Amino acid sequence: MGIETSPLMALHSGLVRDLEYYIPDGNTVIQVENVLFKVHRYMLSRDGSAFEGMFLLDNIPKSDSAETLIMSTSESIHPYSDSHLHRPHSSPEGSSDKTPILLPGDTAAEFRSFLWALYALPAEVFAMPSTQAQITRLIGIARFAHKYAFRTTEGWALSVLTMCVCQAPDTPSGHDIHGDVEVDTEAGRSIVSSTELLIQLTEVAVLCTHDELHEAVEPIWADLLFAGQTQDIVSAMGLADRYKSQLRPLLGLAYYLMMLKGKEEWTKSASGDVEDDSEKKKKPRLSRDQRIRLLSGYYNLSRACEALPTNPPKLTHHSSCFMPAQQAQQTIGLGGSGTAAAHAHARCGESWDTLWAGLVMSTASSNAMSNIKIHSVDLLRKMHMVNHVLESMVNGVDGLSVADGGGATSAASTLSMMGGGVYAMAGNMNKNCLRMALKASEEKVNDVLYGLADCFVE
Repeated sequence: MGIETSPLMALHSGLVRDLEYYIPDGNTVIQVENVLFKVHRYMLSRDGSAFEGMFLLDNIPKSDSAETLIMSTSESIHPYSDSHLHRPHSSPEGSSDKTPILLPGDTAAEFRSFLWALYALPAEVFAMPSTQAQITRLIGIARFAHKYAFRTTEGWALSVLTMCVCQAPDTPSGHDIHGDVEVDTEAGRSIVSSTELLIQLTEVAVLCTHDELHEAVEPIWADLLFAGQTQDIVSAMGLADRYKSQLRPLLGLAYYLMMLKGKEEWTKSASGDVEDDSEKKKKPRLSRDQRIRLLSGYYNLSRACEALPTNPPKLTHHSSCFMPAQQAQQTIGLGGSGTAAAHAHARCGESWDTLWAGLVMSTASSNAMSNIKIHSVDLLRKMHMVNHVLESMVNGVDGLSVADGGGATSAASTLSMMGGGVYAMAGNMNKNCLRMALKASEEKVNDVLYGLADCFVE
């Protein structure tokens, strides 16, 4: 199912005929840009489209048209006017090359793609796209079908695009929050391998409010942005700025990663400095408003990082951690095992607060949990590193003893770098509560990720 650019037949008027879709036995001529198409009216009248209503107007008597009424009124006012002697004979719109139906605001390429969907053989229509050119054609079909209310065609094009994106080979990622993506240029590449195509897919998903396609492109954007190419991040920023309400997660992530590159990179991107001057005009640049939002985000995230140690995720205690707080409160002072259990429940909550603060503070010093120095405002990486250690602790607790082998040994090794105090706090927690704490911390990361856009306000 290859795509070839349709040859065009030039006319003296400056218009050209599309040789593929200027069909000899067609009965309707349509002009898109400077290209004339001649197609069958009934093909455009299906699916309850806007063309159906347009063609119905042809059945209205000419005497009832606004233009005729105006001219008749003019003649009644000036009965001796000779304008009626020179009135040109008007042919029905779309009946010839001289009176085509005009489709302003559309492109010939998209209309040609749409006509392919109407006239193609079933085997061609239902074949899964395998090239970027075919994906581009489907995007054009979806846009045109959406604009002119071809609901069935629109839904089909969007469904195929979604399946194509979802079923494409996954790009090797294996990265952490800022790891590099090692892409095999010969194998394992996604069919969506260009930033421009990804932008078009995202735009059509937003235009058609198609949630499935939107969700399919999100992980591709994440892989692309975490790869760290400045121009890809700037492109994502520009796209998200155009669709702020629909692309808030993308806006937050793109601005966040650009912020971490620092002011020197902002300035370079703002001026459009590139090694090759011939490419300068093609490179997206940071605007003044974008740089202001980056500064605002830096300030807001600095404050969030400062408050992080004293703002632990809310811990929901496991049922094995004695009893709910109300019942525990009633038991305190009654003596016996109830008092001890109530105090154990309270100690678990206090230990979690202390453990969280200790883990967060440790991310501020280099080599505390890894060989990577974490940026002071890198809120996401701080939280990911905390979760990494919490997961090690949970594995250690599952083994009941840090002296056990396997994951427990790994936990002990990790915790030894953190100091005995942190390990003691973990030991004071109910083991099931520690699992609940890890879950709450992972949910907090997701909340921060989807709330990043709020940090970048002017």
